[in-house]
Amino acid sequence: MSHVIRDTDDDGLAISDAASQIAPERPADTVPASVVLTALSIVTAIGFCRVFSGWDFLAPMLFVVIGTHFVALVLRLLKFPGYVAIPIEMIVLFSLLAWKYYPTSLSGPFPTSRTWDFLTSDLQLARDQFPNAVAPVAAIGGFAVIATGAAGLAALLSDAFAFRAYGRAEATVPSAVLFVFASALGVSNHRVAVTAAWLAAALAVIAILRASHAQSEHAWIGRRGRVLLSVLPMAAILAGCAALGGAVIGPRLPGAGQKGLVQTRKRNDVTEVLSPLVDIRSRLINLSNTELFTVHSASPHYWRATGLPRFDGNTWGLPDRDLASVSGSFAQPDPGATQVTQDITISNLGGKLLPAAYDPTGIASSNVYWVSDTGTLVLPDGLSRGAKFEIVSSVDSISRDELLNATSSNPPDPATLALPDDFPASVTAAASEVTAGFNTPYEKMYALEQWFQTTFTYDLSVQKGHGDNAIENFLRVKRGYCEQFSGAFAAMARSLGIPARVAVGFTPGDLGADGLYHVYGRNAHAWPEVWFDNIGWVSFEPTPGRGEPGREGYTGVPAQQAPPAAPDSGSGSAAAPAATTTTVASAAAGPTSTIARPTATTVPKPVVVAKKPASSSTWLYVLAAIAAAAVLWILLMPRMLALLRARRHHKSPLDSIEGAWQRSANALTLLGLGPTSGETPLEHARRAERMSGIDHRTLRELALCATAARYGSIGNEVAAERCEQLSDDVVAAVKSRLPMQIRLATLLDPRRAGLLLAP
Repeated sequence: MSHVIRDTDDDGLAISDAASQIAPERPADTVPASVVLTALSIVTAIGFCRVFSGWDFLAPMLFVVIGTHFVALVLRLLKFPGYVAIPIEMIVLFSLLAWKYYPTSLSGPFPTSRTWDFLTSDLQLARDQFPNAVAPVAAIGGFAVIATGAAGLAALLSDAFAFRAYGRAEATVPSAVLFVFASALGVSNHRVAVTAAWLAAALAVIAILRASHAQSEHAWIGRRGRVLLSVLPMAAILAGCAALGGAVIGPRLPGAGQKGLVQTRKRNDVTEVLSPLVDIRSRLINLSNTELFTVHSASPHYWRATGLPRFDGNTWGLPDRDLASVSGSFAQPDPGATQVTQDITISNLGGKLLPAAYDPTGIASSNVYWVSDTGTLVLPDGLSRGAKFEIVSSVDSISRDELLNATSSNPPDPATLALPDDFPASVTAAASEVTAGFNTPYEKMYALEQWFQTTFTYDLSVQKGHGDNAIENFLRVKRGYCEQFSGAFAAMARSLGIPARVAVGFTPGDLGADGLYHVYGRNAHAWPEVWFDNIGWVSFEPTPGRGEPGREGYTGVPAQQAPPAAPDSGSGSAAAPAATTTTVASAAAGPTSTIARPTATTVPKPVVVAKKPASSSTWLYVLAAIAAAAVLWILLMPRMLALLRARRHHKSPLDSIEGAWQRSANALTLLGLGPTSGETPLEHARRAERMSGIDHRTLRELALCATAARYGSIGNEVAAERCEQLSDDVVAAVKSRLPMQIRLATLLDPRRAGLLLAP
């Protein structure tokens, strides 16, 4: 007989060395490893600093990652089986994402169908953006949700590999995949520090898991009896050495810092043609520091290229027609307008649109078409480097009082009021809410402009997108660039019955020592124009950080544009400026303003665009379905499995006896008293009776019958029936000794369901 060392577990049951070697790891023992694994997930989340601009992404991501690890630990402590715990963790992960990214869609603490709509919309948008996205991107919308969801899923899988599958290095694989993916797509921000920290955390996870999962005390490091405690210093030393080696030696390896074999980022090309389209989902031109043209002018202006009246729901464009067929003569200058002469020299601007201050009234060139209804100067042969043009424009001085008394009911083109049939009702509702309490067209447009200026953020790291809900997405995230601001403003103006269009062109550019305004790719701009009867097209400026010179009096926005290029940036592509939120200064601060801006009380408060009232019905149906399925499983599945086992073992009396013993042995496994390798039924019965307190006569008699049937083929119907009764007694005794949570988990576990029920 093997030597048995008596011990006692938390339930008062005696346990031997042999039993402890096969007993599953106690959930409480996994707490230290869970902490280290959470640290690895945190470092993986920090690694996304190479993908996103700024650190706004980190707090929501850490909330989801740490929350996922915490829930996984709690479910292990409650001894939930993996097939129950992992679905619960998935539901919790989705709920955490909803709480952080879609709080307005919740019904109480629960996600709703609107949450799912928002999520799928963001995912679709991110999928379309991904092929053309270049890091760093804005930590909003689909990219932020996908990254956070991926970090949470990696945390969930790491926990499952570590504590459900008892893996070591395998537990680091999900985080490793995510970390490498972010590194491949990201820029070099904090590359060495983050990589070193990740390697240190990964090695610590492997070392702690190896010690935690050890089935014996023979460890490769540490002392007998105190493996986990003594392994910590050595693991820390090894992780520190690896991290230090990577940080110090890595950058000095041959080829470090050179171009990779595979380039994951787009080439730094320069788009030199201003698009005659404004897509709410894309940009006009690469925001480069390449000089496009220069202007000699007595005063700065927006150099306008064209107006875009046609709108299909996403894109603003020119009418479908031959420009030559609609060209005409310049209008006569207004008597009170200022005549501005511009000498324009083309450097790198291509295309057929010639920018100028609005409204041009003359040009010293016979080869230029003037299209009056869109205000466009068209050069049929295209612009060429070195071409020079002298243009005279008539710039009107427009006062706020003049606009206050103006109507907007007779536009020259009915198309400037048109909206697609599927234009989102939520956008119209938002426009109505922003302008509620204002009566005249100007007051409404001013309120709409100030709403954009004061509650939205100008952010060039927002990627271009696709999809029919582009305006809704922009209004929800409240971040974007000029195409989105101008396109959304004009569309919302039309939804209020006010004619509007989008103009494209350039901000003034940088005034050089040579007296010329140098206009670069980064000066490409789009802004809305609104029609006022007896006045004409009037520009507004909803884009934060931008302001048209000379228009402060009625817009309340001071003249401003993209900052000058850095001295060492050369002529290459400039880095996108950081996202900024601009607070509009009062009109009194503008150098040319004589008109007071409306008081702060007249500026509408921000609104939240909602698709429909929140409803928890869908979520409640899902919960009810899950609860019903769980009840049916508990009631039916164990009984079905018990019947299947009984049918499988009832082929003969010997099979029935063997089946009765196996059922009892499997039930004893629930107490940590399962059979060991090479152990006979009698040896198993002796060990189980001493450590469980189950009647030794019952176990001994059942073991004797099983031994006779297994090794001597002895047994008949009477013996088989007796063994079934004995097995029922053993299972009942085991069941009475199990805590309630273990009994419930057994009923849910398909591997064990039916063990505690009579066949």
